[in-house]
Amino acid sequence: MTRLALPSTLDLAAATSLLDTLRSATDNIVLDAGGVERIGVAGIQLLLSAQGTADGGGHMLTIEAPSEAFCTAIRIAGADALLADR
Repeated sequence: MTRLALPSTLDLAAATSLLDTLRSATDNIVLDAGGVERIGVAGIQLLLSAQGTADGGGHMLTIEAPSEAFCTAIRIAGADALLADR
């Protein structure tokens, strides 16, 4: 299992940095979103893409302990699938 803490600001620069880490994951991924204070469209797109890739590869991507800011941004963007278990 791959465990990662998301940065407090998940913008384009952070998403680009996180992309390589997610690409190298070969098993289930758990992302701790408790410290996220702000997430941009690029961050949301990356997470949706990672979720789809994980599903397609027979793995799971789980968002753990999402902050209120994270949940609000995800819901506003219509990306509720990232919060399916919430």
